Amino acid sequence: MDKALDVTPRVIEDAGFFDGPAGRLYRRIARPTNRAVARLSIVHGYGDHSGRYAHFMQWMALRGVACGAVDLRGQGAADGRRGFVRRWEDYLDDVRAFLSLPAPGETEAAPRFILGHSHGGLVVAAAGEAGLLETAGIRGVVLTSPFLQSRMELPRVKVVLGRLVGLAIPWLPVSTGLNAEWMSSDSEMVEQTRNDPLCARVATPRWYAGQLRAQQRVMENAASFRLPLLVLAAGADPIAEPAAAERFVQRVGSAEKAFRILPGLLHELLRERGREQIFQEILTWVTSR
Repeated sequence: MDKALDVTPRVIEDAGFFDGPAGRLYRRIARPTNRAVARLSIVHGYGDHSGRYAHFMQWMALRGVACGAVDLRGQGAADGRRGFVRRWEDYLDDVRAFLSLPAPGETEAAPRFILGHSHGGLVVAAAGEAGLLETAGIRGVVLTSPFLQSRMELPRVKVVLGRLVGLAIPWLPVSTGLNAEWMSSDSEMVEQTRNDPLCARVATPRWYAGQLRAQQRVMENAASFRLPLLVLAAGADPIAEPAAAERFVQRVGSAEKAFRILPGLLHELLRERGREQIFQEILTWVTSR
């Protein structure tokens, strides 16, 4: 951090529950002590939670961007069975509730943006296609490693069995099989992930079936997405397929869109080595608008 930022008053941080459509959701806030130049809402990935973005939120707030991040149902500190939704579109209801809250720096009327990571990127993309983001006054969208297609191949027998079991026990928790080492090459971040009690390490048949349908619909309806868009994909991502992210960007109806693949990096770009360069790219994109 440069000397000018060293003497800047510390970021104001806050967190707490709020009422969602089907129980309590959780929000974390980081906002500058001075006037915000922009506001950024953050939607986490699957099994993820808002606290894992605190370092990014603090970095952005120190540079004038007020940030708010949500824990969706069944994730992090929010209410709900871990990894379970009755229908996948319930996540859009959670995002609508999150965006309806006064945003950090609301009284300053700073332009509002949204960032979705991984499965949160899928949720944000679907929200954009449904017109939900424009209704909330979102001016632009950033997606990091959006989970538009899996790079992990599940054995066919496991998929079939999962669908059959899901008909009878849709909430059955099943290990995701994801390793912390797949997320980041930063050993400190890997250790944090291993020891984080709020990280969900299970999925459910209902969620799995729903996200497959959501991935298909989002790609099919990409032309209806029209907001300014920046998509960053990790070249060595073992979880989300970068090529699918690129196809999505090619198909969206946005007049202003950009895609960049970051060679050699793993899935969690905001927790990877050299992440401050990525933070700066996002900051520049947001503040230029």
